[in-house]
Amino acid sequence: MIFIEEDGQYIIVKCEECGTEHKIHRIKYKQYGDEYHFNPKIICQCGNTESIIKKDLKRDCIDQTGDIGAVKCPYCGSTQIQAFNKGFGLGKAVVGGALLGYAGLLGGFVGSKKVMVTCLKCGKRWEAGKY
Repeated sequence: MIFIEEDGQYIIVKCEECGTEHKIHRIKYKQYGDEYHFNPKIICQCGNTESIIKKDLKRDCIDQTGDIGAVKCPYCGSTQIQAFNKGFGLGKAVVGGALLGYAGLLGGFVGSKKVMVTCLKCGKRWEAGKY
């Protein structure tokens, strides 16, 4: 069996022999790093059983269409994300203005070229390239 994705309180695994997908609630497994240990074992209709499944880190960037390299949210795994430039920071401008006068207002542009990514599903934000 292979790991497919995490889905809230569940994980989805797929039997390599028959292709059946199994949705397993988190009370039936424990996660240790990139391994999932199941109690009781997963028993597929084809007879295949599994008690430990290792999360394939290369598959972590494969979306539902099977495209390798698809960008996913590191928190919830959604492929529905949006990227944008951080923009002018009002807080930095106020502090810079208070310390250095009008020239300090330019401090609001510090870091404005950073690309920020927002997940449209869970709302988490992160800087592009950090995950």
